[in-house]
Amino acid sequence: MHPIKFRHSLFAIAIVSTFAGSFAGTALAADGFKVRFPLSGTLGGEIVAQVENPGFFVSGSVTQIEIDKITDGTGNAFQQTRAGAFATPAPIAGAVRTASYAGTIGIDLKQSQTNTNLILGYQTQKDYGGGHLVFALNLPYTTRLSRETTYSGTTPTLTPLAPALTSPPLPAGTAATAQASAQAGFNTAYQAQLSALSNAGTRAVDGAGDAEVTAAWVYRRDDLKVVTGLTLAMPTGQYDAASQINIGFGNFYTLRPGVAVAYNPSANWTLGARGSLAFNTRNKDNQIKSGNYGALDLAAAYRSPIGVFGPHVLIVKQYADDEGGALGANRLSSTGAGVFFTTLIPKLEAAVNLSYMTTLNSRNSLSGSFYQLRISKAF
Repeated sequence: MHPIKFRHSLFAIAIVSTFAGSFAGTALAADGFKVRFPLSGTLGGEIVAQVENPGFFVSGSVTQIEIDKITDGTGNAFQQTRAGAFATPAPIAGAVRTASYAGTIGIDLKQSQTNTNLILGYQTQKDYGGGHLVFALNLPYTTRLSRETTYSGTTPTLTPLAPALTSPPLPAGTAATAQASAQAGFNTAYQAQLSALSNAGTRAVDGAGDAEVTAAWVYRRDDLKVVTGLTLAMPTGQYDAASQINIGFGNFYTLRPGVAVAYNPSANWTLGARGSLAFNTRNKDNQIKSGNYGALDLAAAYRSPIGVFGPHVLIVKQYADDEGGALGANRLSSTGAGVFFTTLIPKLEAAVNLSYMTTLNSRNSLSGSFYQLRISKAF
């Protein structure tokens, strides 16, 4: 073979391996861009729930989630600059030539997801310190998660091949021909890899989510209600560490202590707030530790003749860096706001809660809207 002729297929093979190593779609699986906390918000209906009756209770919910983008550290649609190295798959004029590149990759993500949750609980009749103990098991199941992911970016320009094609004396235009051939092969492979990542990030799945167990103490006197509790989220959901699309969050545990307070300043109004912290263990499958985070729920409820309604706000913010992930600190933050409506079905003696929440701003997070229907009944 003439020393300055090139086969694009060889360049494609080299570039695919180089590019895949510098940017992999599995970052979406490893780093998640989500946390184990209900971004749909639940406080609105909870602050007006009756807690006087001991015994068993059950709650079922359906949540429709429509994700419209994934955000980066600036809050804009995700973009990341990735750099890498290129090496010719065969010697050129007696030597392997190398080059480097840096380019920007964007991710456009659309996701439609339907979650169902069954909560089984029990409240003790016995009084403990003026309140009652509550135990609950949350069993989530995703009936459908459909995601479409598009990776895009202009192919970066390779730096001049090195060592330079200057010796031994070569025909005029040799360096330009070699550079053009390298760039052409690189472009083909680069765009092919983006297409492959897009295909890997586009499909539909269903399966069980991560189950949670909760123990809480509920105190109510006059116009004040206080709930303190501890929730443990377990890795029971469908999860593949190599996949971009998962229902479960990963092979790790999350412990969430929290306290909620509801106060009735008047007969028709209830104000509520809940603060939570979350502590994650390390993911045993990929050794990544998602950073710990905190959450603040706020809600106001007005009692009308047909039911209770009002606004609710949810703020979730990661206060510790991710450890071991491909995206560095990757601290998530998300602020959402919406409305809720709760009413009682007399014949069933069951409470029905409708809620809506939309993301106002986010960083390193999935962003979208959440619609929920929840029915609860005590026995």
